[in-house]
Amino acid sequence: MRTTQLLILGNGFDLHCGLKSSYAGFFRTSILNQIGEHFGLAQMQQGVSGFWEGLLLEYYKAFGNQDYGWCDIERIIKDTLWYIYYGDNRESNDINNGLWYRALNSAIYRQVPPEEVNSIEDPIIRYLFMACFNYLYCLSREQCHDLAKLDFLIKCLLQELHNFEKRFCKYLKACIFDKQNKPNENYVVNAVNLLAQLTGFTEPNYIGIHQIKSKERKQVIEEMDFGARISKWQIVNILTSDFANLAKTNILSFNYTNLFDDLAVESPCAYSNVHGKLCSKQCTDECKTSNVIFGIDDTLIQSQDSNTGLRLFSKTYRKMTDTSAPLSILPPNNNKPIEIKFYGHSLNEADYSYFQSIFDFYDLYANNNVSLVFYYSEGHEQNDAIYRLINSYGKTLANKDQGKNLMHKLLLENRLKIVELSD
Repeated sequence: MRTTQLLILGNGFDLHCGLKSSYAGFFRTSILNQIGEHFGLAQMQQGVSGFWEGLLLEYYKAFGNQDYGWCDIERIIKDTLWYIYYGDNRESNDINNGLWYRALNSAIYRQVPPEEVNSIEDPIIRYLFMACFNYLYCLSREQCHDLAKLDFLIKCLLQELHNFEKRFCKYLKACIFDKQNKPNENYVVNAVNLLAQLTGFTEPNYIGIHQIKSKERKQVIEEMDFGARISKWQIVNILTSDFANLAKTNILSFNYTNLFDDLAVESPCAYSNVHGKLCSKQCTDECKTSNVIFGIDDTLIQSQDSNTGLRLFSKTYRKMTDTSAPLSILPPNNNKPIEIKFYGHSLNEADYSYFQSIFDFYDLYANNNVSLVFYYSEGHEQNDAIYRLINSYGKTLANKDQGKNLMHKLLLENRLKIVELSD
């Protein structure tokens, strides 16, 4: 009998399969003017505008050649909200110290004093300050006295974020589909083979989409207005029988892609995209169907619960309104063996809340039926990240002594494995 599996995927999965799905790839392709960069001047492409696009450009100019953190969009969102609410003092929780409040005072008098701008040495902070001023300047002088206009500012930035997400959705779909809406065969085949290797549902030896799916005739019943029923046949795409072995696998993906959506077939397993997924329609400037989510971890909001405007940027809050997600994304905890597998995820702290919930659900410490498997490809070892994750989770246990020896217990019981994938 096959062991139940929960497979957790990160962006490393798509990157390994040849998809240019990184934030850095998106920025360089869709936002940055490469010609300008070649002449030593980083600037945006013609026609590209927006608060977050401009902010990424400022980060790139500051850190592009030395720190790839400049393209960590979700960290930038978190830092931006902090600067706007509380300023550059990381210990502050007073919104009167925030950039929005400084900009509000200038907006009231309809101009920014030169000494105010000159006092801000950091170009990123200066960009944020001027953006706050420009948004608040749109309000009347009388309205600027209303402190509730912080909410107005935040909603403006949220709308800008929606536009930014749609741009990323359009970019990523262009990486997956050609102009005839046919999927990138190299990516799809690589993804299926890698999925087969991670889950063991079949031998990973596919060389073309023709081996992955076939066609069948499906009977369709139509209801006519006058009550007559008419039967007809249509040709639909289906997966080969190999994929039936995925039935005991649940996939929890932190990516915006869904392999079976790309193939236009019904998923053979429970498949959930944690932070939304690409829409199924062609992207246009007026597109309103994308549910790609960029945002911040809910812990920041919980620690600053007096400022409820921040909740709008919470991935948890926004996911709550997504009715397309399956009702249950975790296999049941029924005292039967289950493997929780990871591949391509950075295991960063921003997603610890998800992992903590999963480990709690399966009672990781006491349940000997639960094992963890961390897969990696050569050159992408994650020993330190795994160590931090397990020890951070141990600190959440009510019994602190158990928390301290969690790693040792998992290793002793052979319930934690780190496995290198073969090429």
